[in-house]
Amino acid sequence: MLASLTIERGAALVWGNVDGLELRTDFILVEGEFHMGSEYCPLKKTAFIKLTGRFDSLNVVSDEDNPEIRKVILVREGATLEIHGQKKTPWTKLAQTTKPVSNYPCAFVYDHSDHEANPFAQERSKGLHVIVWNEDGTVFDFLYLEDFFPIREFIESIPDGKVIGMYAFGDGLCCRIKSNGMTSLDDVVINVLGGSLITKVDKGDSWSLVTRKGMKSTTREHYMYKGRYTKDDEELYLQLPIWETRRDFQVATSAKTTFQYFRVLSADAAYPKLELADSVIGWSPGDKIVVASTDFDWEQAEVREIVDCNGECTNSQIRVSSPFQYTHYGNFTYNVDERAEVGILSRNILIEGVVESECYATERAAFKRCKRFGGDTFGGHIRVLRGHASAHVEGVELYHMGQQGFMGSYPLHFHMCDEAPRSWFRDNSIHHSFQRCITIHGTDKVEISGNVCYLHFGHGFFLEDSVEQENVIKGNLGIGTRHGATLMSDSSKDWCDEDYASKRGFSVNCDEPSTFWLTHPNNDVTDNAAAGGVGHGYMYVMADMPLGLSFERQKILGKVKNDSARHTPIKNFYNNVAHSYQRSGVFIDSHISTGKLKAEEGVPENGILQEENYFEPRDPPGDSNGERVWSSRLERLTTYKNMQNNMWIKGGNLRIAYSSLADASSQSFSGGTTGLWTGVSVEHSVFIGRSDNLGEATLYKEELPSGQVLSHQFPGSVGKSPWQTVTGMGIYQGPMFVKHTYFDRFTTEYWNDSWTGALGTRPVSHAGAISFKKDSTYPTYTSQYTTDLSFGFCDNRKDGHWLYFGQPSEYDWEDTDGTKNACNLDLDGSLTGTPKTWIVRNRPFFTGPECTYREDWDMSMCPYRYIKFELLGKGGNLDLNTKDQWALIGHRDDAPEDPFYQQGQQRREYLAQTYRSYLIDFNTTMPGAAFPSDIKIQGNGVERQDVIRVGVCMPLDLTDFEIRSDYPELINRNNYTRASSLEELDADTENNAVFHDTENGIMFFKIYSLHDRTNASQLCPAGLCYNIRIILNNGDLNNMRTCFGAKFPAFTRTPKPAPTKVKLKTNCPAIGSPEGKGAVRWNEVPKIVHDEYSVPCIESKPDTNRLEPTYEGCYVAEVQPFELEQRFQRTMTIDWCTSRCYQRKYKYAALTQSSVCLCGQTIDASEEGTDIRSRKCTQSCSGNRRQKCGHGNRLSIWSTGLSEEHA
Repeated sequence: MLASLTIERGAALVWGNVDGLELRTDFILVEGEFHMGSEYCPLKKTAFIKLTGRFDSLNVVSDEDNPEIRKVILVREGATLEIHGQKKTPWTKLAQTTKPVSNYPCAFVYDHSDHEANPFAQERSKGLHVIVWNEDGTVFDFLYLEDFFPIREFIESIPDGKVIGMYAFGDGLCCRIKSNGMTSLDDVVINVLGGSLITKVDKGDSWSLVTRKGMKSTTREHYMYKGRYTKDDEELYLQLPIWETRRDFQVATSAKTTFQYFRVLSADAAYPKLELADSVIGWSPGDKIVVASTDFDWEQAEVREIVDCNGECTNSQIRVSSPFQYTHYGNFTYNVDERAEVGILSRNILIEGVVESECYATERAAFKRCKRFGGDTFGGHIRVLRGHASAHVEGVELYHMGQQGFMGSYPLHFHMCDEAPRSWFRDNSIHHSFQRCITIHGTDKVEISGNVCYLHFGHGFFLEDSVEQENVIKGNLGIGTRHGATLMSDSSKDWCDEDYASKRGFSVNCDEPSTFWLTHPNNDVTDNAAAGGVGHGYMYVMADMPLGLSFERQKILGKVKNDSARHTPIKNFYNNVAHSYQRSGVFIDSHISTGKLKAEEGVPENGILQEENYFEPRDPPGDSNGERVWSSRLERLTTYKNMQNNMWIKGGNLRIAYSSLADASSQSFSGGTTGLWTGVSVEHSVFIGRSDNLGEATLYKEELPSGQVLSHQFPGSVGKSPWQTVTGMGIYQGPMFVKHTYFDRFTTEYWNDSWTGALGTRPVSHAGAISFKKDSTYPTYTSQYTTDLSFGFCDNRKDGHWLYFGQPSEYDWEDTDGTKNACNLDLDGSLTGTPKTWIVRNRPFFTGPECTYREDWDMSMCPYRYIKFELLGKGGNLDLNTKDQWALIGHRDDAPEDPFYQQGQQRREYLAQTYRSYLIDFNTTMPGAAFPSDIKIQGNGVERQDVIRVGVCMPLDLTDFEIRSDYPELINRNNYTRASSLEELDADTENNAVFHDTENGIMFFKIYSLHDRTNASQLCPAGLCYNIRIILNNGDLNNMRTCFGAKFPAFTRTPKPAPTKVKLKTNCPAIGSPEGKGAVRWNEVPKIVHDEYSVPCIESKPDTNRLEPTYEGCYVAEVQPFELEQRFQRTMTIDWCTSRCYQRKYKYAALTQSSVCLCGQTIDASEEGTDIRSRKCTQSCSGNRRQKCGHGNRLSIWSTGLSEEHA
């Protein structure tokens, strides 16, 4: 143990190739060179560095940014750090599905919880349970005791070689009577069976042991204080294998395994053989691996130890130490790779942060950490500084590293290095980290590759200051992202409410923990797997200026300027995987607070501002004045089983290409844009609704208001709710362009008709390949479209829906401003069957006689053109709180029966059919209702030849007003044409006429454009949106009235298109194919095993030597030489007792008092020992009331079936 170790400048420390060498110290300061192996000659022996100390230790080291650094390997300017462990494959994937042991019919040789096969297992109470097995897994004997006097006799009576399992829990063990300082139980366990932990056991504890009699070296023992089980306890059973019989004998380690205290498994079930996708290098017996969840619940990830394969494995197969609790999918399903990742955790070099056994708190912040994390979270860390000569760490296991709550203290950390193009962290295994996995802070051009990180608090692979660029983040695996508390974005909402109690509402700026936290787009992010956690897999989120220490540093370097991150294209995001997150697989939205801008309203630095990120990539990159470009691509992404969305994208000009999305709990993809010139395109991709990866079976219960509880067993997991509508492409805001994309398995599922009477409706989960965001408050852009879609199923109520829109009465669907205006253009007819067909809500405000209603879609298909117009301004109704109220009412002149109410939650925008006339009224019933004093009308998505007429209700006494506009260019009240009639307005071709109908108090405008669209992502052609502003200089604004019902001429614009009625598809078109689409490249897949893992059946050989037991009579107990008393209060039978005594080579079995079994070799047949009348053996057996088991002092004696030859 050293207080510290300093390697001075000019000196070198070279670790010797000595097995088991351990260094314990508070810190290592590297100013010279520290070598543990080299890149081409890694260290082959085991080595241990253990960093010690507490957060309040006085033994500290410093750098220019932190005067007190503890528990660290610190690499300073000019220093060299070279740590190289043995080469091992860092991670691979399963190539075959493995399931819980209960799924294999031949897995169980003996199951203590199977009371039908083993009735005696019902004999249970707090105390000691002992089972004895034969080598083939059949039961030799069983005993349960509340006192321990007969235990020595019982154990000594067992032949050598038999397997003994012992399990004790509850209060019974505390009352065992001691003699000479040791109970009879302790004595037997220690001196006969080779145990040692029994002496620790007290009231309420649990203890277990398994061994082969006479072979102490086989003894496995486990003690658990108060029987407490935590998620981190990996082993639920002690195991003892006998490979000659291919049996594994198991005893429970905690009361979590209720009633299944003992079991015997087939060795192939107990030690599953995993078929891996690749040949693995360096994985050896004793190494630990982690297998990722492939379900919604990331906590289904499981750690196992590799065991000897006994020559039965290839280079791509391993055996593991125990069965799995959960299914881990190992195959492709409908062109989606959902194979579980398998990562190595063990390395021959271990760097560990030694923590205190109990949590300690000397200040308020420490007390919080103790409460939140349940233990000491002050681990070690490796920190590499600017100007280092070289830093290479590979093949290292890092355990209990990172320091929760302390900025800059992470397991592996490049700290403010500016550029370090030849430095890297490769192929390391980080697990149980207290803060992050690997951090790149203020550093460019480093490599982070092949690392495995399992269980970490806060973000995992972390770009800290929104300035880090040109780094390679490649081939890493992250599993188990949990909430931290260092940054607001790490923290849960509840913790934020505690930490920012004086700032009400700050919790909305928290709770975005991400396995890959990507704060600058200009990095290579390829071949990674984000395999589960509480937040997101990948989150691209940027700040408006450099954060933290980089704010001042970038003033010197000048590489990252304000707003440059959001104007930089995503450099490379390729072949990444994201699954099993409670939020989204990939999330691009929001931005990071700098803590310096007024618009951030006091949100501290690194809080998350829940508003548009304004991500608009430009060329040159980072230049806000550059040309907008579509060069950002997220390609070959695979994402599945995420609870909210597989992808949530709100960003500028992003292409999602050749990607595979499946099994979202609700909506696979949704998103929108961040500006008037940007959009999101999904191309050549695959969407699967419900794949063959079912996940874990789920018992769902629902309690009705009456108190009645309904239940249903689903064959797989149900995500958020079985009522969820499962959709693929969720159209939202936009513009979103879906091209050359394949959809399959979006089938409506009715799941329990027996509930119908109680619920009043049939239980159902609807599905649709194309749908809309279910609770959208944002209007949809009319420039978006779908084209060249293909489907693997027919579009009908039976097979599934190509498009689905839900009712407000359905789960998660809301009738909001956005959903009311939902629309989509089917450009080529691949969705509706008719090219250039608009899909709109089925109401007269939107439709016309040429539309066709699709009842199962609940949408209409229309041949018209649609645009949007928006009402903005201030004053009157436009300034009122419109929550749950309707400020505006829209009317289409030729559909007066359908007024359209607009709440204005985000924007007051109306979907309008071209060549129609509309009237906007202000709701007169709102409290404080009044006409606005300043009104602006804007037309969105208006192209050449599109035209509508809009009238706005005004005060009847209005005489003085101003008209202004950017497009058309109407600058003041004199620069417009004041039409004398609606006919004159309709005939205007200069786009500058206005008609004030003074009789009805309505101001009429005509919205149209003189330009053609050059870019589909433009809100308006050439960026020119029709907008006109009316400033009211007089008139009684409070004299509210409605203009609805006013009489004026119909819209007469010519030439008017003559649309043809849209026809319904009458048959199912050709089924599509996913070939050439999605993320899978079959030529890159080394191995596919279609069959699931199976367990062969091995039957025990029947005993052909046993004769049929016969009844010998009723005898007096006192004179009979019988022994080995056993009492079963519930389950004693003649069959059990005779079999028990037969296995022990006794000729006779005796039963008495309904529940007692004894064994003997002879019967005293004298007159004294015989009950001649045989009337007193009349007491029914406790396990079979039709059988007789003696009475009082009388024995019912049976032969056991042991022949003289085998006696």
